[in-house]
Amino acid sequence: MLAALQRGVPLAKRPFEELSRDCGKTEAEVLAFVARCRDEGVVRRFGAVFDARRMGYRSALCAACVPSAALDDAAARVSALTGVTHCYRRAARTGGASGCPNLWFTLSYPRASFAAAQADAEARLAPHAVHVLPAVRRYKVDVVFGGATRAREESVEDDLPPLDARERKIVRALQGDTDVRADYFSALAERLGEKEWDLLSTLELWRRQGRLKRIGLLLKHRAAGWTANGMCCWRIAGDTVDAGRALAARNEVTHCYERPSAPAFPYNLFAMVHARSEDAAEAQFAALDAVVREVAGEAAEASTMLLSEREYKKTSLSFFA
Repeated sequence: MLAALQRGVPLAKRPFEELSRDCGKTEAEVLAFVARCRDEGVVRRFGAVFDARRMGYRSALCAACVPSAALDDAAARVSALTGVTHCYRRAARTGGASGCPNLWFTLSYPRASFAAAQADAEARLAPHAVHVLPAVRRYKVDVVFGGATRAREESVEDDLPPLDARERKIVRALQGDTDVRADYFSALAERLGEKEWDLLSTLELWRRQGRLKRIGLLLKHRAAGWTANGMCCWRIAGDTVDAGRALAARNEVTHCYERPSAPAFPYNLFAMVHARSEDAAEAQFAALDAVVREVAGEAAEASTMLLSEREYKKTSLSFFA
């Protein structure tokens, strides 16, 4: 049930009833399970996950080298930005990345205002240089804890028309923590002043366009037991495709991207893993490193893993706020 709820409910009149059949449960049991997960404090929210670039937004992973004594203050300044959804202190535990950036955060804003937001983040962290590392290729984005993940390459470009006022209203209603009930879409449509069929038709169109990834359960993964968050990185000479696809095929990998390298961090292939202990994360990295070296051979010039030592901020992006 946990894996199925993370992958998302069907876009149907009784979504939890349909999902329950796939799990061998009843609708009531699935709804009770969600309620129990909330009570245990392992649920971040139940709602929609949208693709930022297909909503007219630009996103990038950013990194900076900050002296340890100033790190908490620097993280607080940059985390105050609404477009910073994730912010971590990370350190290299495996590989040769001594002196690498220790402050890592994501920056997401509408394309028209991204440059100004980037300048704001850089000013908040001055005099420390900020390295902006947008995805060049997306090999996988599939966060499912306790279940198999699925590889799917996605374009980093967006050619969809902007959303109109009605569509933005739907996004706002779905992007937060929503009410989990048997008539989920009917109740949502009523609050929006929509017909349920019209709402479901719009959501199905967005799903096919790649705008809507899923509507489902998002875990507080540390509270749920996945306490070790590892960013595994490789420097690949030439094309990253074979190595990226090999990593994306692994269940333990939730994200896999090609990114530009930075002077302080000369790696261009990134994969995220989550484990229940640091030792388990180290073992996962060793296995992934063997896969990359088998596929890429001498093109795999270097590798390292950075473990998240402190989570300063983790939240979902609020579109059109």
